Amino acid sequence: MFGYLLASGLTLGALYALVAVGLVIVVKSTSVVNLAQGEMFMVGGFFGFLFHVQLGLPYLAALGLAVVAAFLLGGLVYQAAFRPLMKAGLVPVLLACIAVSFILKGTARAIWGGVGDYIPFPPMIAGAPIRFAGVIVLPQQVVVLGFSIALLVAVAAFFRFTAVGNWMQAMADNVKAATLVGIPIDRLQQLAFALSAAAAGAAAVLMAPLTQLYPDIGFGLFIKAFAGAVLGGLTSLPGAVLGGFLVGLIEAFVAGYVGSKYQDVAPFVVIMFALLFMPRGILGGAAMRKI
Repeated sequence: MFGYLLASGLTLGALYALVAVGLVIVVKSTSVVNLAQGEMFMVGGFFGFLFHVQLGLPYLAALGLAVVAAFLLGGLVYQAAFRPLMKAGLVPVLLACIAVSFILKGTARAIWGGVGDYIPFPPMIAGAPIRFAGVIVLPQQVVVLGFSIALLVAVAAFFRFTAVGNWMQAMADNVKAATLVGIPIDRLQQLAFALSAAAAGAAAVLMAPLTQLYPDIGFGLFIKAFAGAVLGGLTSLPGAVLGGFLVGLIEAFVAGYVGSKYQDVAPFVVIMFALLFMPRGILGGAAMRKI
């Protein structure tokens, strides 16, 4: 049982880490927690469903197109809903996040199904479970873990080795200084929202075969990813990855050894623990922005 829970926890943790990384990218760039991140995840999953199931494209093609579509949607949402309010203060932006989440949820219900409609999503690899080192895992779990790790490595490489990634880090450290040296702040903030949405879209298409899709999936996913980001550090990309994996493992082991009815409570406990005893998170650094 331990091995199965470990595999499930790592699979969930990899997905939570992807979404948490998207949250941290936006926080570092704009000092705003994107409350609509869960709905971006949900819409990304339905993009994948559109391309893979409704249009009949191969899984990998659907995954790539869903990521691109989520990226474009994230940039569009920033321009339409967030950019006009970025200088108006934190409260208007947070209200815009809530409005965007309800708009996306309502649109998904109108197009793909209403409350309680669970939509099946075929896995990339269909087949019998795989026995590895005495642990039985589903082929899709292996796909999820492998692709999630590859995407997390790609995000880390982007911020470490590209000029745009370095500009975004400079903007996160000091917006005024970045503006003075000519870094295009507005474009980078739009890119941050777009990258955040793309990461959520990738996570959604990977997770959909394991959980199925439904329009209300976003909020629960957001809470768990946010718990990971808070635990790891809202200003740290490595912390978001670490926190996401820890929340996934905590959820799996709580469900296995305590009871499945408590697994959704675990993220809230993690958030409260982190806020009380580690307000900057495990890797949040010496200072943290006010959000």
